[in-house]
Amino acid sequence: MEGAILRFAAASRLAPTDPGLLRSLATLCLRAGRPAEAWSAAETGLRLQPADRDFTNNRLAAMAAAGFLDAALALARRWASEAPGEAQARHRLGSLLLQTGDAPAGLAELEAALALRPDWPEALIAAAEAAFRDRQVDRARAWLDKAVALDPENQTVRMARATILLSLEIWDPGLHDYEYRLRPSAAREIVRHRLTVPRWQGEDLSGRTLLVVAEQGIGDQIRFARDLAALQRLCAGLIVECTPRLAPLLKRSLPEVTVMPSVERREGHRHTFTYDWLAQLGPIDAYIEAGSILLRLWQRGILPDRSGG
Repeated sequence: MEGAILRFAAASRLAPTDPGLLRSLATLCLRAGRPAEAWSAAETGLRLQPADRDFTNNRLAAMAAAGFLDAALALARRWASEAPGEAQARHRLGSLLLQTGDAPAGLAELEAALALRPDWPEALIAAAEAAFRDRQVDRARAWLDKAVALDPENQTVRMARATILLSLEIWDPGLHDYEYRLRPSAAREIVRHRLTVPRWQGEDLSGRTLLVVAEQGIGDQIRFARDLAALQRLCAGLIVECTPRLAPLLKRSLPEVTVMPSVERREGHRHTFTYDWLAQLGPIDAYIEAGSILLRLWQRGILPDRSGG
């Protein structure tokens, strides 16, 4: 994604009045979490084509992502009032209202967007989130399922459904949807250097050693750690990689587990883990990402009690 952004940026400098290049650049920068650049590209595009819906939409999304939510909301209200029959306008207003915490108002706008464009996955998942926050769970589920049916390989759609279903402890298909996080995206790519063992696919671990590899973010690592005790009972040896700050806590909590601090670096959207330290340890038979432990346990009929939160 970084390479694509650089190529479009270079092309737009050579052809600064090409709306197509600017539109693509704004969209890519938004997806990559670079709102300032997206905003700049959209503003340039609007100077060339003031009525362009995509430039307007990207500008408002970028403004909100850059921290100017109130200003974006005011412009979105004006856009929706001037173009009530424009699905993009109603969708953007609904999404921004949802960001302010006003789920009922956001839902009303998103329903209006869907009435105009009923098979739009992006609007369906936004409406589902609004309905879920408004405690309309059945409607949220129906919209999520429709979005997945329309675009089954869309990572954003799958992760949206996973987030809501897992919060409701609906494991199937929530856990399978959550696996889509592992696919590279515009905003994040995880690289694992020198990890040469196969991924655990759920086979019997008796007499075998399993490596649990860390995922991005200490919050996720803490959340996933509660499944380690159940996993440990399935294998002869368990090695857990985690952020160095978390290592002392895990060592105290799981004295029979080998805890190894991760060696990692971030470069833009890329998060690289390096595994030279594996040479210090004995043979390892397979690895699994920490966030996929629960899926593997569930597939074996083991589901840790979540009643304690």
